Amino acid sequence: MKKIIISSSRHSREHLCNPYTEISLADRMTKSKCIDYVNNSHLVDLGNGYSKIVPIDVNKLIG
Repeated sequence: MKKIIISSSRHSREHLCNPYTEISLADRMTKSKCIDYVNNSHLVDLGNGYSKIVPIDVNKLIG
């Protein structure tokens, strides 16, 4: 006879695709200490067709 083992720790395909379904985006951004770029940034032209977004105040965090 084969022994059948049922594992309850298996994750669904949806959970494997997005493991952060229980945590909101705002909470994740607050936890990672992201800089708020709304009304807090200016563009720097690098002269080669690219530009860089630079924060004005790096201490202004989301949350």
